[in-house]
Amino acid sequence: MISCSNPTNKRAVTLEELDSIQAQDKIVLETFVPRRDMLTAAEIIDVADCDNLSCIQLYMKNLSRDFVYGKKDEYYAAQRISIKDTAGNWLTLPASTFYVDVNPQATWRVAHTVHTKEQRDNLLNEFKNLDFQLADEGYYIGIKSKQQRYVSKKYPDKNLYVTATFHPFYMKGIYDNKVTWPCYVFEMYKGR
Repeated sequence: MISCSNPTNKRAVTLEELDSIQAQDKIVLETFVPRRDMLTAAEIIDVADCDNLSCIQLYMKNLSRDFVYGKKDEYYAAQRISIKDTAGNWLTLPASTFYVDVNPQATWRVAHTVHTKEQRDNLLNEFKNLDFQLADEGYYIGIKSKQQRYVSKKYPDKNLYVTATFHPFYMKGIYDNKVTWPCYVFEMYKGR
């Protein structure tokens, strides 16, 4: 039997007791560890309905385990990832970013940027499962890259634009400097 001493009661702690304590600590720790690296398609659609900052903040407060507040209109995934840029350098950054615009004249509402093709494929599949289908492709307002526009009969007031780019959403937040890795941007616009 292997054991270690406990200085408060001079009693040895058994391996079983130590395992039990570590299991309890793990349960407590897991309540603080981020569970995911991006919003779901349904969450993006829901939060796009917010038309004021209070609504956005309240919505994102419920996701505070997974997303941290950056500025008034920016949220970052608490989970970090390491990715290789085009020069072969490894970068560690938030797994995704989320931006909102609540200005009355804004045509868009939310923009969610992910950093791996796997994330992009998973999120795009979620939108497709919500009946979003490719409507057209081209250069639209916002990002200066070719975008695919998706629409859904279930959500006639929403247009989803998806693009791969080295110039993500208005070069804000972590994208202030030169971006040397491919980003995948999901923008939700009001229906047109």
